[in-house]
Amino acid sequence: MKELLKSIYDFLATHDSLTVIAAFRKLEWSQVARSAYTWFIIVPLLIYLLWTKKYKTITAIASFFLFLLLIQRTLSHSGDTLPLSDLLTFLSAAVALIGLNLYLLFIRQ
Repeated sequence: MKELLKSIYDFLATHDSLTVIAAFRKLEWSQVARSAYTWFIIVPLLIYLLWTKKYKTITAIASFFLFLLLIQRTLSHSGDTLPLSDLLTFLSAAVALIGLNLYLLFIRQ
């Protein structure tokens, strides 16, 4: 686990936020969904999480992927100006995701 966290930290330390956002923007969700490796990882993990009733973990993982999708759809390319409508969409959806996570993970028990 320590090696995984170190590799994530090294990746984020060597790349700036614009490079990371550009990498997520280039991600094709249809190719990810068609990949057999994705299903070999997601299905057993989801079955395990449902079996052990770890709903908070499922909520956090789903929120992470929704946030990635939000970044990909609303933020403009580097160097371009961000329209006000996209900024408001991003901020409102991010606040909704944060509020939903706070409610489901901490308030509702």
